[in-house]
Amino acid sequence: MNEVTGVIDEKDGALTIKDTEGKEVRYAKESDLLAIKGSRDALQEKLGAAEKSKSAETVEADKRADDAIQQRVMAEAKVESLMEQIKEHTGTTEELAKLKTELETAQTAEKGLATKLLDLRRTFIVGAYKVPPETVNEKDLAQLELFEEALKAVVGSGAGNYAFGGGGGGANVLEGKSPMELAQMAYAVKK
Repeated sequence: MNEVTGVIDEKDGALTIKDTEGKEVRYAKESDLLAIKGSRDALQEKLGAAEKSKSAETVEADKRADDAIQQRVMAEAKVESLMEQIKEHTGTTEELAKLKTELETAQTAEKGLATKLLDLRRTFIVGAYKVPPETVNEKDLAQLELFEEALKAVVGSGAGNYAFGGGGGGANVLEGKSPMELAQMAYAVKK
């Protein structure tokens, strides 16, 4: 049986030994790994809850936007019909003015809902995926959908916030903690 000697790093508690070929092998504490795993699991749960919330809000916003578009299309059709009637001298000017006002109201409502939907998507992406707001501020709805799909692919593969330089999502919580504090945090998460 060979005797193995190693060095324990006082900062993070990792053990470094040399294998038979003289290469250094570094071993981390199981408690550190469990703390990181626990943090990742908690973030996965938050992401799932945010996805469900976003889904319901997006469906409602899409429905309102579709209703506004439908109203606008109907008002445009009525305006065209009245324009034809005016050409034939059968429509009234008051009716035309009323329908033009309805069309403008529907168009204004559609623009407002579209803006609201865009802001909702931006806010959701920033909150759920912890990306800086500057990354989504200039994107339109189609670009946001593509960006969100890309984020889902990264998060779904287990990369998490590594894609944004944020580590495993729990880096801020774990940063500056001693190995003992990390172990206590991991134990608290397991309860």
